[in-house]
Amino acid sequence: MSVARSVRQSPAVLVIFASTLIAVMGVSLISPALPAVQDALGITESQASLLLSAFTLPGVVLTIPLGMLADRIGRKPILVPSLVLFGLCGSGIVFVESAIPISIGPVVLAEAFPVILGLRAVQGAASSAIAMVTVTLIGDSFDGDTRRKLIGTNAAILAFGAAAYPLLGGALATIAWTVPFLCFGLGLVVAVPGLFVLSEPDRKAVEDGQGLRAFLTGPTSLRPYAVLYAAILGIFVILYGAQLTAVPFLLDDTYGLSSAEIGLLLGVPAVAMGTTATQTDRILARLTSFQSIALGFVVYGVGMGIVATTQSVVVSGFGLLLFGFGQGFAEPITDTALNELAPDEFRGSIMSVRTSVLRLGTTIGPPLCTVAALRVGYRQTLLVGGVLAGAFGLCWLAASYR
Repeated sequence: MSVARSVRQSPAVLVIFASTLIAVMGVSLISPALPAVQDALGITESQASLLLSAFTLPGVVLTIPLGMLADRIGRKPILVPSLVLFGLCGSGIVFVESAIPISIGPVVLAEAFPVILGLRAVQGAASSAIAMVTVTLIGDSFDGDTRRKLIGTNAAILAFGAAAYPLLGGALATIAWTVPFLCFGLGLVVAVPGLFVLSEPDRKAVEDGQGLRAFLTGPTSLRPYAVLYAAILGIFVILYGAQLTAVPFLLDDTYGLSSAEIGLLLGVPAVAMGTTATQTDRILARLTSFQSIALGFVVYGVGMGIVATTQSVVVSGFGLLLFGFGQGFAEPITDTALNELAPDEFRGSIMSVRTSVLRLGTTIGPPLCTVAALRVGYRQTLLVGGVLAGAFGLCWLAASYR
């Protein structure tokens, strides 16, 4: 069954894809605007990076309980309210800033920063629920090649958003640092059709917490899950720490690029990732899931090394292109592998662990890179990260062929 046929037969697929676009908006739209936020609020680079960490941290703690709840009460009662909460809290940041008289200046603006971080935290919790439920719904409703194609398409749509949002966010930030936050109101728009077209797939009801306990204590080997979760952690530490935090500051400090120009370059890896993700079924016809993920880490390492060592903006763009290809080999394959491993009756719990680990990576990545950069610089931080990622991928790839 093709993706187009799946969409025609199940309009809910469009809501799932739209929800994915909403969830990815939370970081990629704001990342190129970090220098503008720093200047407007009179805060440090490390403080500005908290706009990303505050968004991702709640998912580390809350996603697993939400996944267990989704197994008990259903996917729709989690997804639709999360879309509403995402839209309200994200766009509400604009009103926090506008309530402060402009004549008072940056010192008073900085006092609004804790309130902004609080709204980002609530918005991030909602985003984690959205990301968890969308992938879970695909696994619930489809199987075989159709599931692989839809997960690949979902990852490609995510990559499209990751490519377009930095461009949009960087351009809007040149108007005012608050303007990108207005876009989060689209969560409210997507929630309306979701309320009517989403339906619960047939699945075995489980008692509260039974799914996760069965996963942890049952006869099924946990090793493949542990390996995939470890890969997800590494993928998102690299993505959010290196690409979405270190790279924008490196481009700003080294080349003096504007927010719009930074957003343009950050869109390059997302395009490459999306192109690769659409070929998930073909990749898995030639490589195992673990070989594909390991290859992704190797390509990550090469791309990060190029960005870290070059003195050219054009060559940096090529390095970011390779980074995106690595992302395409790794990220959608982990989702496919987990969905194929997970029993139907507690897929929500298993995918919630995936999202929780993902959020842990996105939370520790930005401060890890900025703290390291304060000591050794952004170039050295990216270089060390690239060496570690490449070495990890090569060792894993060699082991997979034994």
